[in-house]
Amino acid sequence: MKSVDIDIKRFVLDEMNINYCKGCRECEKSLKCVQRDDMDILSEAIIESDFVLLASPSYWGDVTGQMKVFIDRSLPLCNAKTGITPVPEGKKGIAVAVRAGPSKAENQHIIDTFEHYFGHLGIKLAAQLTVESVDSLSDIQNNKDIIDEAYMIGQKIINS
Repeated sequence: MKSVDIDIKRFVLDEMNINYCKGCRECEKSLKCVQRDDMDILSEAIIESDFVLLASPSYWGDVTGQMKVFIDRSLPLCNAKTGITPVPEGKKGIAVAVRAGPSKAENQHIIDTFEHYFGHLGIKLAAQLTVESVDSLSDIQNNKDIIDEAYMIGQKIINS
């Protein structure tokens, strides 16, 4: 995407201040969370973007705790209770799961979680990528097939 001058904003959840959902349900009335933290930045980025890419390593066969908190705090964007979302129509989602073990099934659970999330925001899952047997960043960087697949996903999304 960068190679065709698409503006990319990258967020690392572990480097952000995102509090847990309090379960107060105020967001169901106002479509805004009562908490003020870095989730405001992420919600705005989702609303303004054309594409949303979510990626997570597998922690015990699931998304990381940070990703789960992000998903929980996205409730103001969710259409489950009200049937509406402030997220404009036409967005495309990309789901990426990475794990150290060889089982693709555990990564599929992460992809399914992201697809569920996107569905509640009216975002169409347009592409997915799972990478297994990754113990370090070099395992990805040195895997030409994975790099090529990721590049082709970017091309597919741009051209669709």
